[in-house]
Amino acid sequence: MRILEWVCGAIEKIINFIIIVCLMMMTVVIFYQVVLRYVFNSSNIWAEEFARYAFIWVVLLGAASALRRFQHIRIDFVVNMLPERGQKLIGFINYVLIVGFLLTLIKYGIAISMKTTHQISAGLHIPMSFMYLSIPIGAALMLLFTIQIILRDYLLPSDANSPALEGE
Repeated sequence: MRILEWVCGAIEKIINFIIIVCLMMMTVVIFYQVVLRYVFNSSNIWAEEFARYAFIWVVLLGAASALRRFQHIRIDFVVNMLPERGQKLIGFINYVLIVGFLLTLIKYGIAISMKTTHQISAGLHIPMSFMYLSIPIGAALMLLFTIQIILRDYLLPSDANSPALEGE
């Protein structure tokens, strides 16, 4: 279990670094586009396309990082009224449903990615499959982190690990 924790932690650090780099690049490119448009009355298509594609990657990678850190919005008013055992059962069922959804997302994300290998984007002239790969990659990372949570909190619980990472 320690190896899985270490691997997931390392992957999350890489994800967060990629997110930071993408956000910085988006900021520079959008600023460039604004100056080009409003100062020079000109524009180019690649800047808007780059910002859009970078945002897509940031959202999907950020969703994986947020999942690992329990930072997604939850409506748990009713669940919190249940006894601890009921809360754990609902939580486990929730994560099993998430696994099913993510497996479906990976399957269809790969399918759409394969169908778009020959399409080229208008502004950046890159294969559209690169953009659609963000779906299965983001879902696979979320799946990995979900499996980590299920193993740590439900299947291999220990006294030291109750929803870990919440206090980090």
